[in-house]
Order: sequence, then C-alpha cells, then structure tokens
Amino acid sequence: MKNFLFLVFILFIVACNNDKKAARENLERAQLFYENNQFEAAKQSLDSLKANFPKEVEVLKGGLQVSRQVEIKELERNISYYDSMLIVRTAQADSLKRLFVYEKDPEYDEIGKYIDKQQVLERNLKRSYMRSGVNEQGEMYIASVYYGKGRIRHNRFKVLAPDNSYAETAVIPEDGGANFSFQDLGMTTEIVTYRNEKDSGVILFVYNNSKKRLKAELTGGKPYTFFIAEGDIKSLIKTHDFSVVLLDIQRLGKEKEKANARIEYLRKKL
Repeated sequence: MKNFLFLVFILFIVACNNDKKAARENLERAQLFYENNQFEAAKQSLDSLKANFPKEVEVLKGGLQVSRQVEIKELERNISYYDSMLIVRTAQADSLKRLFVYEKDPEYDEIGKYIDKQQVLERNLKRSYMRSGVNEQGEMYIASVYYGKGRIRHNRFKVLAPDNSYAETAVIPEDGGANFSFQDLGMTTEIVTYRNEKDSGVILFVYNNSKKRLKAELTGGKPYTFFIAEGDIKSLIKTHDFSVVLLDIQRLGKEKEKANARIEYLRKKL
C-alpha cells in the first residue's frame, strides 16, 4: 500500500512539473509573438494559457503582464491611426468652413455654429423656407421658417416627396427660443428649430431625396405649404457633409483621449 501511495505521489509531482513546463512554453510563445508585433497570435496563446493551466498562478501572472503589454501596443497603434485621421478630417473641415459663416453670440451661446453663406438671414428675409446649420461639435439642426401676413402658429415640419413618402419632425412647443415669432411692418415671421434629433429623420429624408421636388408642410396651427427651394436643399447637403466631418473629429478626439487614459492605467500596473 505504501509503495502504491508513493507511486501516486511521484506521478503527481511529474504531472505538475509537466504542466508548469507546458505553461511556461505557452507563455514564452506569447512573449515571442508580442515581440514580433503578432498581437492576435499573442492573445490566442494567452487565452490558451488561462484555459489549459488555471492552477499555474505564477505563470498566469506573467501572462497578465504580457497581456497588458499587448494591449498597450494595440492602443498605441490605434492612437497613430487616430492622429492620421484627425489630420485628414481637420483638413476637410478647414476646406468646408470656407462655405459657411461662423456665428456665436458671446452673451447667449456657449458653442458657435456654422450657417451656409447662402442661408444667412440677411439673404433670406421675406420668404418661407427650410434653414439648416451645424454647431462646432458637429450637431446638425434644421429650422422651418414661415413669413406671411398673419400668424399660423406652426410647431412641426413635414417634408413630402412626389411619391407621397415623407418624414416629420417632433412637435416643438412655442417657448420664445426653439419656437418663436416676431412681427415687422405688419408681416409675421415664425422660426421653429429642431435640434437633438427632434428632426426625427427629416434631415436624412431630404438628403436622400435631394434630386426630387420636395414639398414642405408647416403644421400644428393653420396649415401652410411650400416647395423647398433647390438652393435650400443644396445648403442642407453641404451642412450634413460638414456635420459628418465635425462629428468624426469629435469621435476621434474622444477615442484618442480614452486610449491615452487606458495606456496610463496599464503602465501603472506593469
């Protein structure tokens, strides 16, 4: 019986040594993959190490360190990509800015906005039309503008294509800000602005149907309709494209910031 127990003990020791050796070989492979910038292969080796040798604590600790080194290298590679794309997108934004007028009221606005030069108020008095703009952070908005003899008190904007497909904004209650009106020489102007996704898909609807003759309906009070001018549709297209670039700049900047913060955390753990 004693001989049997001794044999079991010896076999156990041999098995443990074999596991430790295999685990270390697995870790060495992962390290080699890392040093050769083969990050996916390194991660697969580390996953295999955790799955097959869960009891090899010391080797697993070494694997955790390699895992952190791999993640740092991947994040540094991502930051390099973000930097290159930021250069491209910033150049595109600078080019597009020439088509817009920058507006910011220091007393009321925390963030400035861009308006297509063709849609500045001075050029668009005394008409009903669709207005579009984008702020510095890339958030696009549209506005429905009514001009006429009497108030219609509209609070919603609907756009229809010739095939009767349409998109319609959310309701914007009259508040003196996003929905306000004024009178001048007996004529009324109402301006309702749809921000923060309150356009409910109208922007994309106009963008995707820009070659068609689109009709606008101002609703919520006395109904009023007009055809959207080709120039206003072109302004929306330019504004949308500018918005995409500005949003991408914001996204890339945030991703780079997150990556740098993660690298700092990982380096403290190494």
